[in-house]
Amino acid sequence: MPLLAVFGMAVVEIWFAVPLGLGLGLPAPIIWLMTVAGAIVSVTMVAYAGDALRGWLLRKRGKDGGPRTGRIYAIWVRYGVPGWGLASPLFMAPPMGTAVALILGAPKRRLMVWMYAGVLLWVSILVVAGLIGMGIIQAVQ
Repeated sequence: MPLLAVFGMAVVEIWFAVPLGLGLGLPAPIIWLMTVAGAIVSVTMVAYAGDALRGWLLRKRGKDGGPRTGRIYAIWVRYGVPGWGLASPLFMAPPMGTAVALILGAPKRRLMVWMYAGVLLWVSILVVAGLIGMGIIQAVQ
């Protein structure tokens, strides 16, 4: 059951899944695997549902999709799909990052590759940071 809890949390947000797994006392490789699997499932689901979402938004807001201003759009223009895929899991949940990129016009397959890479990167960093933090806590006690 703890495995499903970590997986389910990772579908929503990787930043909560890793601490949940650590709190449940799961081994680091299992936490990593369940978190990556959950995040990849959510990115894939949003990517395949994203075409319908993008179409709906374009119909609702007009052909151009609305204003092209703001911080998110500036990041998108500057770094493109690779930068977005690697950085967005740091700032927002991977499914949300996927949805935003699709709305901005990212090609689905290319976006999925870079989102997967970003998930692998940030889950790895989070698991290592969590293990270091748990080690410090245990050393202090």
